[in-house]
Amino acid sequence: MIIEILPEQCIACGLCHTYNKIFDYDIDGLVRFENDETVLKMASDPSLTQAAKACPTNAIKIKSELT
Repeated sequence: MIIEILPEQCIACGLCHTYNKIFDYDIDGLVRFENDETVLKMASDPSLTQAAKACPTNAIKIKSELT
């Protein structure tokens, strides 16, 4: 799966971090990955999918590798 974060859409609610610790936050509380990338290729993980579904601003996007 490919997971993309859109920090400019983040409202710093912290919900994504409750689903998976891969989500981190910058000094303003906006979502980021630890390595400051905005797109990561990962093994499929239901917690990441749940985080994307739960995000109130759609700041997390999940794509399959086939699309």
